[in-house]
Amino acid sequence: MDPGPFQPKQAISKNVDLYAEVTANSTKDVAKKALGLLKPLSAGSRIHDNGCGAGEVTEMIMESSLGPPPHDITIEANDIDQTYLDRFSKTAQSKRWPVNISNVPAEHLVFADDWFDVSIANFVVFMTPEGGIPALREMRRILKDGGTAVFTAWARLPHVDCANAGHAATRDTGAPPLREIPPEWWLGSHLRSVAVRAGFAEDKIELRTAEVYITYPDAVRLADVIWSYLGVPITGWLEQDGAKWDVARTAVLETFKTCDDFELMDDGGIRAMLTANIVIARK
Repeated sequence: MDPGPFQPKQAISKNVDLYAEVTANSTKDVAKKALGLLKPLSAGSRIHDNGCGAGEVTEMIMESSLGPPPHDITIEANDIDQTYLDRFSKTAQSKRWPVNISNVPAEHLVFADDWFDVSIANFVVFMTPEGGIPALREMRRILKDGGTAVFTAWARLPHVDCANAGHAATRDTGAPPLREIPPEWWLGSHLRSVAVRAGFAEDKIELRTAEVYITYPDAVRLADVIWSYLGVPITGWLEQDGAKWDVARTAVLETFKTCDDFELMDDGGIRAMLTANIVIARK
């Protein structure tokens, strides 16, 4: 999201690096857990990394402790944010990963029918048009019979509580709202229903949850990171936000103390627990 023409001087620019800092290892760890629920990849497997971002799913496939991938796999990766794709391309080239990277939307894939063994969309589907159904239909279309689609969404992300606290502390009730994940997408039952509406058979869908943990070295820095990334209203930063930055930061820090998903540490760091829903749907 474009934060608008005004940005408080205290705000950290919203870019690839800020996303990496706020999510830390969490989305990678969810991807690793999701991959661990699948059958081991076989030689010649064709894998689709849908909404690939900077390549976290591909990285987990190629470098995770689950063991090296088999010989002769191929990965097709797509996203619509060229900044992320450029970073992914540099990493993939330097590490010689067997991946082709393209700027293609998840709901309009260019790949052939019945082609892939696995299609993975890690924290992607809920951001696509029409409630994610076209994107999941496309994932189903490109899978071979017996192939597997995997998609994830957060069930619990305590960072959102922090942003809401900062918003309430610094803005009146008539202020533009924060950009938020639609409430139904926190529910595993909704993810399952979307998969069914996209064409997957009910008895071919499995729902799992995964808890992952992030440790940040500096709680105050994390407060600024969360507010910079999640505290922007849908219309962009407000002129008052710079003057009220310390108030927002204090509200976030207080949430660290009251939310059970955060644990403040004696050295000034903080540990957060996040929970993800993982859907595995077989064609």
